[in-house]
Amino acid sequence: MLLRRRCNAFDVLTYFFVSACAIIFLLICTILYGTRTETTSLPSYVKEVLPAGRCLCEYSTTFTCDTCLDCAATQSPLSLNSTTEEDEQWTFSYRTDAQNYGLDEDQCQAAFPGLFEDIERAKRERRGVKVTERELSSFELTKGMVRAMIYDGELYVLRTKLVDNINREKAIAALHAIHRSIVSGRHSQKTPNIEFVFSVEDLPAQPSKPLWVLARRAQDHNLWLIPDFGFWSWDVPQIGTFSEVAAEAIEREGIEPWDQKQEKLVWRGKVTMAPKLRHALLDAARGKSWSDVGQVRWHDPDFKEQFLGPVDQCNYMFIAHAEGRSYSGALKYRQLCRSVVVSHKLQWIQHYHYLLKSNGTNQNFVEVERDFSDLNSAMKDLLAHPEKAKRIADNSVQVFRERYLTPAAEACYWRALFKAWKEVSFEPLLYAGVEVGERLKRTQKRGIRFETFTLFETDRQMEYPTSA
Repeated sequence: MLLRRRCNAFDVLTYFFVSACAIIFLLICTILYGTRTETTSLPSYVKEVLPAGRCLCEYSTTFTCDTCLDCAATQSPLSLNSTTEEDEQWTFSYRTDAQNYGLDEDQCQAAFPGLFEDIERAKRERRGVKVTERELSSFELTKGMVRAMIYDGELYVLRTKLVDNINREKAIAALHAIHRSIVSGRHSQKTPNIEFVFSVEDLPAQPSKPLWVLARRAQDHNLWLIPDFGFWSWDVPQIGTFSEVAAEAIEREGIEPWDQKQEKLVWRGKVTMAPKLRHALLDAARGKSWSDVGQVRWHDPDFKEQFLGPVDQCNYMFIAHAEGRSYSGALKYRQLCRSVVVSHKLQWIQHYHYLLKSNGTNQNFVEVERDFSDLNSAMKDLLAHPEKAKRIADNSVQVFRERYLTPAAEACYWRALFKAWKEVSFEPLLYAGVEVGERLKRTQKRGIRFETFTLFETDRQMEYPTSA
């Protein structure tokens, strides 16, 4: 006798549930493979399901700062209070002023028009509402954050939350840059007393808070931009201090001028930092005669053959740029070369990005779509018009290497930030009341001087004062 079993509603639901779980599991595995593999070419079905995440948006940030660039190019002499007729007129000169950390406020404004745009934007966003001590204390410090204070011209570290040595190195570099801008300032323009929290993480963990960060998106109105740690130094192969890389780029340029550069587009990077975006670059450049685009696999035995340092990339006429987890700190190094930077439309804003110009007589880089769909046509145009490519490369050097990415510009930016933050924030206290008994109270100095903090062992710096 044959027994027939009818499918009931429970069996149908079980079938669909198991099938759905299998599909979800397969999808997760596919996404994990696509985001973690260092394979140069991904199967088409993997690309289809690969999430864009933060790295492929439907909008980008563009700036129109023609006035800023025109002002910088046609800088009027600045009248200074001086004792000699020779010093009465001053204009910024890359040769004499690039390394001058001590330009005064008037000189900074005259030398770097447009550099302080984001500071003014952040100040306007407060709409006259002061940042209070309570607001600054309303959130816990998370990975990569430091709370600090400037008081009577001295830098104090109040709290840190640094989870690994990379975090620590970046935070120490940022603190050094802040300290340098303080001690190099003119005595007549004293640094104001301020208290602030900054983060050295690529992604702002709390974008709605008044934090100092390395980069922001257009919608992150409450964030204040700071120069990234690399302007001090970056402990990765062939980089080190920023001014050292700039000097080496200039030296290389003297040996291999523009007409001796390779007429190719170069890029080296890690695709897993932004898989959808960077795989699009690899795909757009694959097999093209103008391409020397490739990825770096840090754990590959052939790593040294794959890797090209920032100065080595100056040997190429064209250098591609792609954002990473958020912004990419490599852009400023690429702008040290007398080469044409070819970048997709940027989502993440750094403090000097207002000076980026993608068209017109002041054009200093070439902009393509975020999926690099027009990269081939852009490269063909540059190769067909070498005079245009040379002009863009020269503009880039004049704007960035010889002005807005100089140590002088960085110090000016920090001091402008201190001044603006003072205008919208509370007066910090150097001493705080400490309960001793039921009726007794004493005062205790807050934090520790930066100079002493740098002497701490690594473990003590990671989570101060808990680990101190």
